[in-house]
Amino acid sequence: MEANRVANTLSKTRLYSPSAIGDILRISRERARQEEQRTKKYMAEALGITVERLTRMEQGTSQVPFEIAQEWCSILKDYTALKKIKHIYGLALPPVDPWLLQSIPNQLTNFIQQATGAIEAAKKLLHMSKQLRYNDPISESMRHDMLKYAEEVLDVQQASDCVLAALRINWDLDYEILVKNWIQEAIADRVIIPSVSQFETIRKETFFQERVGR
Repeated sequence: MEANRVANTLSKTRLYSPSAIGDILRISRERARQEEQRTKKYMAEALGITVERLTRMEQGTSQVPFEIAQEWCSILKDYTALKKIKHIYGLALPPVDPWLLQSIPNQLTNFIQQATGAIEAAKKLLHMSKQLRYNDPISESMRHDMLKYAEEVLDVQQASDCVLAALRINWDLDYEILVKNWIQEAIADRVIIPSVSQFETIRKETFFQERVGR
């Protein structure tokens, strides 16, 4: 029975059901590090909502907007709960056991190992790309290899998240400033879309290219 349950879980891309959001937030509040944050009154006031609405959210009888769930976790500095919520929305991988994040050296060592593996996988993907011509179909064997190498790349994303989480937990890394600085550099390097108007321009260009290519 247990084996079937695990198999069913692993067949899905998301481990937690949306109906679990209320429980995740309740557990986060009840196990908050600061005693005053464990009360419904404190959290309701911090979120700018009524205690009654907060109770309904925790009980699952009232929908929890993503923005409130995100702010809830940020107030409590519960990054594990936040990662769970984001995973439910399809915005992140499942969170790592927080006990594993207590050691920054361990996470850095793991990141180096995963990055090394990803570099080798990227080299193999690069070799595969040189074997294919434009619009060539991908064989089943190549598709299998691609998936295997892509998993190595995905490992780096998880390892990166773990390093940043460990820095936030142990060294109080200011994640908001980190992201702000990264965005500014990315805009300067022209690697991200900085505005809605530019997004519209890009979509127009791709739309016309696709029509011409038909």
